Amino acid sequence: MTACSLLVLAVATAAACAVVSPASAGPYLCPWRTVAHVDDPFIQSLGKWAVVQSGATLAFDKVESARAQGVGECTSMTRNYDLVIDASNRAGAGDDKYRAVVFVTYMTQPQKLLSFERITA
Repeated sequence: MTACSLLVLAVATAAACAVVSPASAGPYLCPWRTVAHVDDPFIQSLGKWAVVQSGATLAFDKVESARAQGVGECTSMTRNYDLVIDASNRAGAGDDKYRAVVFVTYMTQPQKLLSFERITA
C-alpha cells in the first residue's frame, strides 16, 4: 500500500470508531437505586405532580415506593424517578396503584413526565 492509501485507511478507521463510541450513543444511565425515604416531601410532591400531569381524574394519596436513576454522571443531579403511586378515582371507584417515570434536571429546566400507567395486579 502507498502512504496515501494508508492515510485514507487510518482516517476511515478513526471515523468508524467515532461513530460507535459510547459518548455518541446517548446519555449514560446509572443503575436504579431504591429511595430510602419515600416520605420525603420532594418525592411526595413529585408523585402529586405526576398525577396532575397525567390528566387522569385521580386524587393523589401518596407515593408508596420510589427508585432513582442517575442520568449522565452517577453523581449528577439529573435523575429519572420511578414512582409507585397510590391514587383514588374521584368517582369513588376505589384506590389503585400507578407507575410514573419522571425526568428531573435540577435548577435548569422543569421535570418531565415520561410515562404514567395503571399497575394491574
